[in-house]
Amino acid sequence: MTRILAVLLLLAGMGGALAWLAPPRADLAEFLPPGETPATRFLFRELQSGAATTLLLAAIEGAPRAELARISRETAAGLRGSGKFAFVGDGSVALGEAEQDFLFRHRYLLAEADFSAGGLRPKLEALLDGLRSAAAPLLARYGFADPTGTFLGLAATWLGETRVATVDGAWFAPQSGPGDPLRALLVARGHGAGLDAPAQRAAMAAFRTAFAAANPPPGARLLLSGPGVFAAEAAAGIERDVTQVSLAATLLLAAFLFWRFRSGLLLALVAVPLLAALVAGYAATIALYGQVHAIALGFGVTMLGVAVDYPLLLLTLRRGEESLGAAAARIWPTLRLAAGSAAAGLLAMLGSGLPGLVQTAVFGGVGLLAAAATTRWLLPRLVPANARIAARPLPATVQAALAALRGRRLVALAVLALATLVLLATGGPSAQRDLAALSPVPAAQQALDGELRRQLGAPDVRSLFVIGPAASEAEMLRLSEALAVAVQPLVARGLLRGLDLPSRYLPSPATQRARQAALPETATLEAALRAAGTGLPFRDTAFRRFTEAVEASRALPLLDAAALAAGAPTIAARLDPLVTRHGDAIWGLAPATGVADPLALEAAAAALDLPGVLFLDVKLEMERLLAGYGRATLGWALAGGVLVAGLLALGLGSARRAIPVAAPIIGAVLVALAVLTLAGEAISLFHLAALLLLAGLAIDYALFLATHVSNSGDDAAGAVLNCAVSTLLTFGLLSLCATPVLHGIGLTVAAGVAAAFVLALALARPISRT
Repeated sequence: MTRILAVLLLLAGMGGALAWLAPPRADLAEFLPPGETPATRFLFRELQSGAATTLLLAAIEGAPRAELARISRETAAGLRGSGKFAFVGDGSVALGEAEQDFLFRHRYLLAEADFSAGGLRPKLEALLDGLRSAAAPLLARYGFADPTGTFLGLAATWLGETRVATVDGAWFAPQSGPGDPLRALLVARGHGAGLDAPAQRAAMAAFRTAFAAANPPPGARLLLSGPGVFAAEAAAGIERDVTQVSLAATLLLAAFLFWRFRSGLLLALVAVPLLAALVAGYAATIALYGQVHAIALGFGVTMLGVAVDYPLLLLTLRRGEESLGAAAARIWPTLRLAAGSAAAGLLAMLGSGLPGLVQTAVFGGVGLLAAAATTRWLLPRLVPANARIAARPLPATVQAALAALRGRRLVALAVLALATLVLLATGGPSAQRDLAALSPVPAAQQALDGELRRQLGAPDVRSLFVIGPAASEAEMLRLSEALAVAVQPLVARGLLRGLDLPSRYLPSPATQRARQAALPETATLEAALRAAGTGLPFRDTAFRRFTEAVEASRALPLLDAAALAAGAPTIAARLDPLVTRHGDAIWGLAPATGVADPLALEAAAAALDLPGVLFLDVKLEMERLLAGYGRATLGWALAGGVLVAGLLALGLGSARRAIPVAAPIIGAVLVALAVLTLAGEAISLFHLAALLLLAGLAIDYALFLATHVSNSGDDAAGAVLNCAVSTLLTFGLLSLCATPVLHGIGLTVAAGVAAAFVLALALARPISRT
């Protein structure tokens, strides 16, 4: 026992060191594929680090309107003071005096203006009418210095688009019915990447701290949503599921094995190949990829029900006074074939190209081989020669049931026929094309996000034009302006309502320079003013500030994003999410509004033939991407199946002897697919991975029930039953996880394992009783 404890401590120490050197990561960004087209490559870069993913949407409810407005204002002030947010919007967003002066000074660089007499005449008439209205103070300030109305037009365009009502300096959601809650709304954008879970958790904590500092009354509550919230909750959900499943599976498995064997020595022995499998899988994944994702680790932990099979089979199938080493040598050809076939099936996923599946395949495949090798060569050296570990006899009813099932090929045919009938009647499970469906974020949280976006008028960025990559900011803005012109026919056709373009907030240097060159000389402008003002009661000197400002604008330095951020941070905050940088390249984003038919818009956008501009519909691209990876994964899974069949034929000596072993494998996969169909599960890439693991387990059962490695068929049936129950305990728990990936793996394998055991036993040769 001392040697076993020493080995366990060594393996535990190695595992702890690996986890310390390379802690498992739960960030969804690190589990995303690189993409195969320019659109998908850009999409996943933006999902990982784009500004749009840092948006936090918030609602405060549960208090009277005046109190909600106060809480909103004070929360927003706390957020701005925290330094964790690039922008905070709460209804009090307005242009400060310094910002107004900056934009007023640069108005003729930022927007077109008509300085002709014909263009000025209606403006002067409108100014005269306005001076007789309630807007007189505003027009007295800006009207004479800017009779073209350029500045006020800019301000209205930039700040006047919100759909929510502003009351007492706070945004309030529209109430469509008496049952709708009264909500104050806020929006904030953090500094960290949206799928960087730690950064988003810090931003969420800052939000809650600012809310608490506003001293909300009892009953008031803060609701948060957005990509960052999703990322943080997904990471927490993955970590929680992995931890809970690992602990619960360990306890249940230990309890079952102790009940069956009444031996602490067995528990220690079983833990050796298990720990060896986890350490080897973790180390191999780190060596190849530099890190281990928590989902891949969660899949690796499921080897609790797989790696345990090998020592259980060794100890249970040991004959009489046979030494453990001799028993290991005797069953090794069958054990080697089972482990090699299972690992080959998993390692076939390496060709899928999807990072999550590749990590999972490496972790699982290497772990299974390590567990088999540990069982063969290490365990016999750890057990004293005189030690005997025997399972308790199975209850008589269980023994009778196993005996009655063995060799009942009609039972196997009935199971296969029923599974096939279900698949034919239902058309089989549908394919999962929505990456969001793999997120552990609850449906209620996703619904809240959609509701807050509608109430805030925040874009649900699905369809957008991608501008770039450009070598400079100036080139990107030039392309943005070209897109603004090119898309007008598509707007006229009703394919979209409009675009939010970077050049809307910051014109390109070429455009600014052209506008400066078009500014009239002072004498020319004064002549136009006199002609436009004929018959109007304006003094000759009324527009002196206007002519001076136009002259000054001719010499102003051109604006870039840095200058805009320094002088007009509110407007820069509108521009910033539309500009993204990756390395030395700069990209612009132009979200589309009013898109009814993304496929039609995609076709029309391609026909524009505008170099440097790419149309991207997120949902369409995700569906195509997942379909492509699904086809690749299915192809490699089939290749893995052929490889496994070849290994079985080689190991068993002929294809004819391999057929009875392969039948339970195929049957288990059919049953698992039928169960998934009835459960309403859409098949994702991770279900395919689970089917490969299931095939590996079915190989174990079929091989050990079909070959002579024990004193009797009863011994083999009991040994395999121990393995099946151990596996079901683990994967049954996994099927209860909230993380869809882990849930899908658990449900697939749990259903298939039960079928694999029944089919393998029913297709095994009957025991000859002489």
